[in-house]
Amino acid sequence: MASCRQGHPVSAESEFCEICGDDVRPRCSQGHRSGAGARFCETCGEPLLAGEDHAAGGDPGTLVLDYRSGSFTDFIAGDERDPGGVAAADPGDPAARPGLPEPWRDAHADVLAGLPPYGHGTAPEPRPARPRRRRARMLTMVLALVVLAAGGTAGAVALLRHQPAAPQAGTPPAPGGPAPASESASATPTPTAPPRPALPVRASGWTAPVPIDRAAPGASNAAITGLSCPRITVCYAVDSAGSVLSSTSASAARRGPWRVVASDPGGGLVAISCPTARFCLAVDDAGNAITLSHGSWSSPVYVNARSGTFTAVSCPVAAFCMAVDSGGNAFAYTTASNTWQPFTVATSGAGLTGVSCTGPGRCIAVDGGGGAYTYNGRSWSAAFPVDVGHAFTAVSCASRAFCAATDAGGNGAILTGGTWTVSAMGTTVGTLACPADGFCMATTGSGGAVAYRNGVWSRVTRIDGRRAIGALSCPATTACTAVDRQDNVLYYAPPPSS
Repeated sequence: MASCRQGHPVSAESEFCEICGDDVRPRCSQGHRSGAGARFCETCGEPLLAGEDHAAGGDPGTLVLDYRSGSFTDFIAGDERDPGGVAAADPGDPAARPGLPEPWRDAHADVLAGLPPYGHGTAPEPRPARPRRRRARMLTMVLALVVLAAGGTAGAVALLRHQPAAPQAGTPPAPGGPAPASESASATPTPTAPPRPALPVRASGWTAPVPIDRAAPGASNAAITGLSCPRITVCYAVDSAGSVLSSTSASAARRGPWRVVASDPGGGLVAISCPTARFCLAVDDAGNAITLSHGSWSSPVYVNARSGTFTAVSCPVAAFCMAVDSGGNAFAYTTASNTWQPFTVATSGAGLTGVSCTGPGRCIAVDGGGGAYTYNGRSWSAAFPVDVGHAFTAVSCASRAFCAATDAGGNGAILTGGTWTVSAMGTTVGTLACPADGFCMATTGSGGAVAYRNGVWSRVTRIDGRRAIGALSCPATTACTAVDRQDNVLYYAPPPSS
C-alpha cells in the first residue's frame, strides 16, 4: 500500500488521499499525471514512475538549496545528514533525478509536453546525490572567491582612479592647465605675506628702523601708542586711530609683517597688555576696553565712567588686568566674572601715569607727583613718596622683588628688597620694560636707548636717529621691540660680545 505526501495510507486504486486530498496518481518524469493502474503517461507516453517518492514524504522535483552557516570547511565537507535530518535519497531511485519545483512544472505542463523526455536517446545513469551536492558546494565556493577577487580588483581600480597622480619632478603644469589639488583646495585662499628678510643687527644690538605699516595699509599713518609682545615672535600694537596690529614671526631672526587685526570704533587706543599670545586687553581714550579671547576680539565695553582718561594697563595673567587713568583711578578686571571693579587710588589729584602687575595680588602704580602705590589683591595703599616733585613717566616690575620707574627729570627709581633707590640716568626716557630682575631697557624721546644692568644705567645709544620712541616691549632680556612716533619698528638682539 502506498502513502501520500503526508504519510497517510492510500490504496493502489485510489487517485486522491481520502484523508488530506493529496493527488497520489503516478506521474512521468515530466510531471504528467495518469490514472491509477496506468503504466504509460497518457500525455507524453513515457513510462510512469512507479511508486514515486510519496513513501519517503519528499518531492523529487523540488530544488533544495543546501545552505548552512558556519566555516568553509563545514560548507565543503557537509555532514552525513540532509537538511532537516531527512535521510539522503537512494542514488538509484528515479526520484533523485534533478527537476524543477512541481508547482512550476504543473503550471507549464503544456510547454514541457513538447520537449523531449528526460534522458531521451541515452539511458540515464543514476548519480549519487551527495557527491553532486559536494561538487555544487565546491562550485559555489569557487564562484564566491571569483566574485570576491573581482570586487577587490574593481575596488583597487576605483582607488587608483581616485588617487591623485604623483607630480613629476621638474615638470611644471601646462599653461592654463588645472592647478594642483593643494592650490585649488580653496576658492579664495588667504594671502600670506612672506616673512621679512633678516635685519642686520648693529653694534648696539638694535636693528635699523623699518616702517611698521608697510604691510598694514589699514593702519593709515596713525601713531603707535601701545605695544605688548607676549613672546619673542608674537607682538601686538595699538594706535591712535583705534587699530590693533599684530605681527607673528617665523623666528627671532626673521620678523613677520604687521597687519591690522581689529579696530575700536569707540576711540583712539592708548595702551595694550598681552600676557599670552591668545589673550590681550586694550583701553582707549574714551573709557572703553576691548579684549582678545579665544581667537577673536570683543566689541568695546565702557568701563571708565569717572573723570579721567586711561593711561596704562597691565595684565600679568589672562585672568586678571589692572588699568589706571589720569584722574587717579584704577580698574581691576576679572576674566572669570567679566567684571570691572573701580578704585580711587590717588586722592591728592595727581593722575596715575603707569601701572605694572606681577600677579592678581601684586600691582604697583605711579603718579605725576613722584608717588608709588601698592595693590595687594583687595585694596590700594596710600601714596609712598619715592621721587617727590618729579612726575613718573613709566613703571615696570619683573617680580615682587624688583621694579623700576622713570621720571620726567631724567631719574630712575629702583625697588629692591622693599626699598626704593633713586639715581640719575643722564637722559629722560618715556618707555620702560624690565623682563627680569636686575635688567631693564628704556627709550628716549630723541631716538636713544639705555639699559639697566648690574645696578647701573648705561649711557645712551642712538638707535633711531632723532625720532621719539613711544612704545617698547621686552619679553626677554635678549629680545625687545620698539616703535617710534613715525611708525618705524626696531628689534633688539644683543650681539654675542655683549
